[in-house]
Amino acid sequence: MPNYDHDDLLRIAIEYADALCEHLAGDWHRAEAVQTEASIAREGCELYLWGYEQNGTARLSIRAQLPDGWAAVEGVAPPEITVRADRAIESIATDIARRLLPAHAEQAARVRDALDREEHRKAVTASIVDYFLETMPGPVPDMHHPANAVSSRGPGAFSASMRLGMNAQTADLHLRNVPLDLAHSIIHLTGRHLSETEPAEGSTEQVLDALADAITALATARTRIPVAKLLRESALNLLIISRIASNRLPDRDERNQIERVADQLVTKVRHSAWNLPPAPATDSGATSREQTASGAGDE
Repeated sequence: MPNYDHDDLLRIAIEYADALCEHLAGDWHRAEAVQTEASIAREGCELYLWGYEQNGTARLSIRAQLPDGWAAVEGVAPPEITVRADRAIESIATDIARRLLPAHAEQAARVRDALDREEHRKAVTASIVDYFLETMPGPVPDMHHPANAVSSRGPGAFSASMRLGMNAQTADLHLRNVPLDLAHSIIHLTGRHLSETEPAEGSTEQVLDALADAITALATARTRIPVAKLLRESALNLLIISRIASNRLPDRDERNQIERVADQLVTKVRHSAWNLPPAPATDSGATSREQTASGAGDE
Protein backbone atom coordinates (compact mmCIF):
# COMPACT_ATOMS: atom_id res chain seq x y z
CA MET A 1 0.00 0.00 0.00
CA PRO A 2 1.54 3.42 -0.98
CA ASN A 3 2.76 5.72 1.74
CA TYR A 4 1.79 8.89 -0.17
CA ASP A 5 -1.43 9.75 -1.96
CA HIS A 6 -1.88 12.35 -4.69
CA ASP A 7 -2.60 15.17 -2.25
CA ASP A 8 0.58 14.37 -0.26
CA LEU A 9 2.74 14.50 -3.42
CA LEU A 10 1.05 17.71 -4.56
CA ARG A 11 1.71 19.31 -1.17
CA ILE A 12 5.39 18.28 -1.32
CA ALA A 13 5.84 19.82 -4.77
CA ILE A 14 4.17 23.09 -3.74
CA GLU A 15 6.09 23.37 -0.45
CA TYR A 16 9.43 22.82 -2.16
CA ALA A 17 8.52 25.26 -4.93
CA ASP A 18 7.86 27.97 -2.34
CA ALA A 19 11.05 27.15 -0.44
CA LEU A 20 13.22 27.13 -3.57
CA CYS A 21 12.10 30.65 -4.46
CA GLU A 22 13.78 31.75 -1.22
CA HIS A 23 16.97 29.67 -1.55
CA LEU A 24 17.85 29.99 -5.24
CA ALA A 25 19.87 33.01 -6.34
CA GLY A 26 17.90 35.42 -8.48
CA ASP A 27 14.36 36.72 -8.65
CA TRP A 28 12.49 33.40 -8.55
CA HIS A 29 8.73 33.41 -8.08
CA ARG A 30 5.84 30.98 -8.28
CA ALA A 31 4.38 30.62 -11.78
CA GLU A 32 1.11 29.22 -13.02
CA ALA A 33 1.42 25.43 -13.03
CA VAL A 34 -0.34 24.41 -16.23
CA GLN A 35 1.59 21.26 -17.16
CA THR A 36 2.77 20.17 -13.71
CA GLU A 37 2.00 20.27 -10.01
CA ALA A 38 4.12 23.32 -9.24
CA SER A 39 6.25 25.76 -11.19
CA ILE A 40 8.75 28.50 -10.39
CA ALA A 41 10.31 30.96 -12.81
CA ARG A 42 12.74 33.79 -13.28
CA GLU A 43 13.66 35.68 -16.43
CA GLY A 44 14.74 33.18 -19.08
CA CYS A 45 14.05 30.00 -17.10
CA GLU A 46 11.13 28.05 -15.65
CA LEU A 47 11.32 24.95 -13.45
CA TYR A 48 8.55 22.34 -13.28
CA LEU A 49 8.24 20.35 -10.05
CA TRP A 50 6.20 17.26 -9.26
CA GLY A 51 6.36 14.58 -6.60
CA TYR A 52 6.23 10.82 -6.95
CA GLU A 53 6.77 7.79 -4.76
CA GLN A 54 9.53 5.23 -5.31
CA ASN A 55 10.03 2.24 -3.03
CA GLY A 56 8.03 3.91 -0.32
CA THR A 57 10.07 7.14 -0.49
CA ALA A 58 8.79 10.49 -1.71
CA ARG A 59 10.92 11.97 -4.46
CA LEU A 60 10.84 15.27 -6.28
CA SER A 61 11.43 15.64 -10.01
CA ILE A 62 12.58 19.06 -11.25
CA ARG A 63 12.70 19.85 -14.98
CA ALA A 64 13.98 23.03 -16.63
CA GLN A 65 11.71 24.04 -19.49
CA LEU A 66 13.39 25.01 -22.76
CA PRO A 67 12.28 27.81 -25.14
CA ASP A 68 9.25 27.16 -27.33
CA GLY A 69 10.15 25.17 -30.41
CA TRP A 70 12.79 23.04 -28.70
CA ALA A 71 11.10 19.79 -29.81
CA ALA A 72 12.04 20.56 -33.43
CA VAL A 73 15.76 20.68 -32.57
CA GLU A 74 17.49 17.35 -32.94
CA GLY A 75 19.37 16.00 -29.94
CA VAL A 76 17.86 18.41 -27.41
CA ALA A 77 15.67 17.60 -24.39
CA PRO A 78 14.75 19.56 -21.26
CA PRO A 79 17.30 18.77 -18.51
CA GLU A 80 15.90 17.17 -15.38
CA ILE A 81 17.07 16.02 -11.96
CA THR A 82 15.36 13.96 -9.25
CA VAL A 83 16.02 14.26 -5.53
CA ARG A 84 14.72 12.70 -2.33
CA ALA A 85 12.04 14.87 -0.79
CA ASP A 86 13.48 14.42 2.69
CA ARG A 87 16.70 16.28 1.81
CA ALA A 88 17.31 19.77 3.18
CA ILE A 89 16.08 22.54 0.90
CA GLU A 90 19.56 24.12 0.91
CA SER A 91 21.05 20.90 -0.48
CA ILE A 92 18.40 20.65 -3.22
CA ALA A 93 18.94 24.31 -4.17
CA THR A 94 22.68 23.64 -4.45
CA ASP A 95 22.01 20.67 -6.76
CA ILE A 96 19.78 22.81 -8.94
CA ALA A 97 22.37 25.60 -9.16
CA ARG A 98 25.25 23.18 -9.83
CA ARG A 99 23.63 20.64 -12.16
CA LEU A 100 20.29 21.77 -13.55
CA LEU A 101 20.70 25.47 -14.30
CA PRO A 102 24.01 25.16 -16.22
CA ALA A 103 22.54 22.31 -18.29
CA HIS A 104 19.48 24.44 -18.99
CA ALA A 105 21.60 27.42 -20.08
CA GLU A 106 23.59 25.26 -22.49
CA GLN A 107 20.55 23.52 -23.98
CA ALA A 108 18.54 26.75 -24.21
CA ALA A 109 21.41 28.41 -26.09
CA ARG A 110 21.47 25.50 -28.55
CA VAL A 111 17.72 25.82 -29.08
CA ARG A 112 17.85 29.57 -29.63
CA ASP A 113 20.75 29.21 -32.05
CA ALA A 114 18.95 26.50 -34.01
CA LEU A 115 15.73 28.52 -34.13
CA ASP A 116 17.62 31.62 -35.27
CA ARG A 117 19.25 29.61 -38.07
CA GLU A 118 15.87 28.26 -39.08
CA GLU A 119 14.36 31.74 -39.18
CA HIS A 120 17.29 32.92 -41.30
CA ARG A 121 16.86 29.94 -43.62
CA LYS A 122 13.17 30.70 -44.02
CA ALA A 123 13.88 34.36 -44.72
CA VAL A 124 16.48 33.54 -47.37
CA THR A 125 14.20 30.93 -48.92
CA ALA A 126 11.26 33.33 -49.03
CA SER A 127 13.44 36.02 -50.58
CA ILE A 128 14.64 33.93 -53.54
CA VAL A 129 11.21 32.32 -54.05
CA ASP A 130 9.59 35.76 -54.08
CA TYR A 131 12.20 36.99 -56.54
CA PHE A 132 11.44 34.05 -58.85
CA LEU A 133 7.72 34.76 -58.63
CA GLU A 134 8.22 38.47 -59.34
CA THR A 135 10.70 38.01 -62.20
CA MET A 136 9.90 34.85 -64.17
CA PRO A 137 7.04 34.70 -66.71
CA GLY A 138 4.01 32.65 -65.68
CA PRO A 139 5.29 31.71 -62.20
CA VAL A 140 3.44 29.12 -60.09
CA PRO A 141 4.30 27.99 -56.51
CA ASP A 142 4.69 24.24 -56.11
CA MET A 143 1.44 22.65 -54.95
CA HIS A 144 3.11 20.48 -52.30
CA HIS A 145 6.12 22.66 -51.35
CA PRO A 146 5.11 26.30 -51.99
CA ALA A 147 7.68 27.68 -49.55
CA ASN A 148 10.75 26.38 -51.37
CA ALA A 149 9.74 25.23 -54.87
CA VAL A 150 8.35 27.17 -57.84
CA SER A 151 8.04 26.81 -61.60
CA SER A 152 7.19 28.90 -64.64
CA ARG A 153 6.16 28.31 -68.23
CA GLY A 154 6.51 30.40 -71.37
CA PRO A 155 7.03 32.27 -73.50
CA GLY A 156 6.80 29.60 -76.16
CA ALA A 157 8.24 26.24 -75.16
CA PHE A 158 10.45 27.70 -72.42
CA SER A 159 9.88 26.45 -68.88
CA ALA A 160 11.77 26.59 -65.60
CA SER A 161 11.60 25.10 -62.14
CA MET A 162 13.51 25.78 -58.94
CA ARG A 163 13.77 23.94 -55.62
CA LEU A 164 15.84 25.31 -52.76
CA GLY A 165 18.11 23.12 -50.68
CA MET A 166 17.34 22.55 -47.01
CA ASN A 167 20.36 24.62 -45.97
CA ALA A 168 19.16 27.62 -48.03
CA GLN A 169 22.65 27.82 -49.52
CA THR A 170 21.98 26.15 -52.87
CA ALA A 171 19.12 25.62 -55.30
CA ASP A 172 18.33 23.19 -58.11
CA LEU A 173 17.40 25.27 -61.14
CA HIS A 174 16.11 23.47 -64.25
CA LEU A 175 15.66 25.33 -67.54
CA ARG A 176 14.09 23.76 -70.63
CA ASN A 177 13.98 24.96 -74.24
CA VAL A 178 16.20 27.94 -73.51
CA PRO A 179 16.95 30.26 -76.48
CA LEU A 180 20.59 29.86 -77.50
CA ASP A 181 21.56 33.47 -76.85
CA LEU A 182 20.12 33.22 -73.34
CA ALA A 183 21.85 29.85 -72.80
CA HIS A 184 25.18 31.41 -73.83
CA SER A 185 24.69 34.24 -71.32
CA ILE A 186 23.76 31.80 -68.53
CA ILE A 187 26.79 29.62 -69.23
CA HIS A 188 29.08 32.64 -69.34
CA LEU A 189 27.70 34.07 -66.10
CA THR A 190 27.83 30.70 -64.32
CA GLY A 191 31.35 29.95 -65.47
CA ARG A 192 32.55 33.38 -64.44
CA HIS A 193 30.92 33.13 -61.03
CA LEU A 194 32.31 29.67 -60.30
CA SER A 195 35.80 30.59 -61.51
CA GLU A 196 35.89 33.43 -58.99
CA THR A 197 34.70 31.21 -56.13
CA GLU A 198 37.21 29.79 -53.68
CA PRO A 199 37.64 26.03 -54.24
CA ALA A 200 35.54 24.00 -51.81
CA GLU A 201 38.50 21.94 -50.65
CA GLY A 202 42.20 22.58 -50.56
CA SER A 203 44.41 25.56 -51.25
CA THR A 204 45.31 26.90 -54.70
CA GLU A 205 48.54 24.91 -54.65
CA GLN A 206 46.68 21.71 -53.76
CA VAL A 207 44.20 22.24 -56.59
CA LEU A 208 47.00 22.76 -59.12
CA ASP A 209 48.88 19.74 -57.78
CA ALA A 210 45.72 17.63 -58.18
CA LEU A 211 45.39 18.85 -61.77
CA ALA A 212 49.02 17.96 -62.49
CA ASP A 213 48.51 14.50 -60.97
CA ALA A 214 45.40 13.97 -63.10
CA ILE A 215 47.26 14.94 -66.28
CA THR A 216 50.11 12.59 -65.38
CA ALA A 217 47.64 9.75 -64.76
CA LEU A 218 45.98 10.51 -68.10
CA ALA A 219 49.30 10.35 -69.92
CA THR A 220 50.00 6.96 -68.34
CA ALA A 221 46.56 5.55 -69.27
CA ARG A 222 46.17 7.26 -72.67
CA THR A 223 46.65 4.08 -74.74
CA ARG A 224 43.90 2.29 -72.81
CA ILE A 225 41.27 5.02 -73.40
CA PRO A 226 39.22 4.88 -76.64
CA VAL A 227 40.36 7.71 -78.92
CA ALA A 228 36.86 9.16 -79.36
CA LYS A 229 36.29 9.34 -75.61
CA LEU A 230 39.74 10.84 -75.07
CA LEU A 231 39.01 13.55 -77.66
CA ARG A 232 35.59 14.38 -76.21
CA GLU A 233 36.90 14.65 -72.65
CA SER A 234 39.87 16.72 -73.82
CA ALA A 235 37.55 19.13 -75.64
CA LEU A 236 35.38 19.58 -72.55
CA ASN A 237 38.33 20.22 -70.25
CA LEU A 238 39.95 22.54 -72.76
CA LEU A 239 36.76 24.58 -72.90
CA ILE A 240 36.49 24.78 -69.10
CA ILE A 241 40.14 25.69 -68.48
CA SER A 242 40.24 28.29 -71.26
CA ARG A 243 37.11 29.96 -69.86
CA ILE A 244 38.50 29.99 -66.32
CA ALA A 245 41.70 31.64 -67.58
CA SER A 246 40.12 34.12 -70.01
CA ASN A 247 37.62 35.36 -67.44
CA ARG A 248 40.54 36.59 -65.35
CA LEU A 249 41.76 38.91 -68.11
CA PRO A 250 40.83 42.59 -67.68
CA ASP A 251 40.90 43.37 -71.41
CA ARG A 252 37.57 42.40 -72.99
CA ASP A 253 38.93 42.19 -76.54
CA GLU A 254 41.77 39.91 -75.48
CA ARG A 255 39.35 37.77 -73.51
CA ASN A 256 37.01 37.43 -76.49
CA GLN A 257 39.90 36.54 -78.79
CA ILE A 258 41.12 33.74 -76.51
CA GLU A 259 37.60 32.38 -76.15
CA ARG A 260 37.08 32.47 -79.91
CA VAL A 261 40.32 30.57 -80.61
CA ALA A 262 39.52 28.07 -77.85
CA ASP A 263 36.04 27.53 -79.29
CA GLN A 264 37.55 26.83 -82.73
CA LEU A 265 39.97 24.29 -81.27
CA VAL A 266 37.25 22.64 -79.18
CA THR A 267 35.00 22.40 -82.25
CA LYS A 268 37.82 20.80 -84.26
CA VAL A 269 38.57 18.24 -81.53
CA ARG A 270 34.89 17.34 -81.12
CA HIS A 271 34.48 17.07 -84.91
CA SER A 272 37.37 14.62 -85.04
CA ALA A 273 35.78 12.55 -82.28
CA TRP A 274 32.44 12.40 -84.11
CA ASN A 275 34.06 11.29 -87.37
CA LEU A 276 35.93 8.36 -85.86
CA PRO A 277 34.49 4.91 -86.63
CA PRO A 278 32.98 3.06 -83.64
CA ALA A 279 35.53 1.20 -81.56
CA PRO A 280 35.35 -2.55 -82.26
CA ALA A 281 33.97 -4.70 -79.48
CA THR A 282 36.69 -6.72 -77.81
CA ASP A 283 36.52 -9.96 -75.87
CA SER A 284 38.75 -9.13 -72.94
CA GLY A 285 38.86 -12.76 -71.89
CA ALA A 286 39.88 -13.95 -75.36
CA THR A 287 42.47 -11.18 -75.64
CA SER A 288 43.92 -12.11 -72.29
CA ARG A 289 44.11 -15.77 -73.31
CA GLU A 290 45.76 -14.85 -76.60
CA GLN A 291 48.34 -12.73 -74.85
CA THR A 292 49.03 -15.52 -72.38
CA ALA A 293 49.44 -18.06 -75.19
CA SER A 294 51.71 -15.69 -77.11
CA GLY A 295 53.83 -15.11 -74.05
CA ALA A 296 54.09 -18.85 -73.40
CA GLY A 297 55.23 -19.49 -76.96
CA ASP A 298 58.02 -16.94 -76.61
CA GLU A 299 59.60 -18.71 -73.65
